Amino acid sequence: MKTYKLNIIWSISLLCFAFVSCKKNEQAPVISHLSLFNAMPGDTKLLPSFRGTKPLDRYYDGLLFYYAVFDGASKFAINKEEQPLAMYRYPDTLSTSKPLYDLQLKLKQGSINRLYFTGTVAHPDYLLSTFVPPAYNAADSTFGIKFLNLSYQSKPVNVYLVSNGERKEVEGLAYKGETEYKRYAAPLETGEYTFEFRDQETQKLLASYTTNGVGVAKDNLWRFRNFTLALIGLPGETAEVLKQKPFLFNDY
Repeated sequence: MKTYKLNIIWSISLLCFAFVSCKKNEQAPVISHLSLFNAMPGDTKLLPSFRGTKPLDRYYDGLLFYYAVFDGASKFAINKEEQPLAMYRYPDTLSTSKPLYDLQLKLKQGSINRLYFTGTVAHPDYLLSTFVPPAYNAADSTFGIKFLNLSYQSKPVNVYLVSNGERKEVEGLAYKGETEYKRYAAPLETGEYTFEFRDQETQKLLASYTTNGVGVAKDNLWRFRNFTLALIGLPGETAEVLKQKPFLFNDY
């Protein structure tokens, strides 16, 4: 009887060892990061379905994207290199509704991506941006900003830094154009930075953005981080929900 019990214990041990060994050999899926942003000016609410155009389960895919709102709910972990994504105009979410966007995204494994939905309901447009935020040394006390033009059908714009004088940072940034990250100093007692988007041809001021808290010592939200400063809205509009304005993204 003892020998029989020992054989059972030995067999169970072998099975456990084999199971653990198999688990060690299994590779964990490589996750890509995807964030979504509704840059379609107005009151259009977008509802995503990662099931493509298959019948939409509103309880499962019930996250709404409002214009110019970006938070933690906008970020997703994707484990596929080819990911279907349909974006519906809420409340047009019936089985017979056609999505504004019907996309088949190709995402490199381990990449960081942001998908901007622009244009208008009549003429929807989008931009998929893949980026690698740079790292910064603790001794440098710096941060990074890249600039992006999401203003649908806008003419090329220039970006100026107007703190303590005037310096051109970007020239001729066309619609859906974006720059590389530019580095800015953020040691203690640093003053704030003000950036202006101007029409390249006329030099008309379109929008401006001023940082807040770049030089503070405690709970500094700028130092060693990266951001995207985008121009959103429609050229020539004056209504608050439609006019051109700046929008800042925290890029990690």
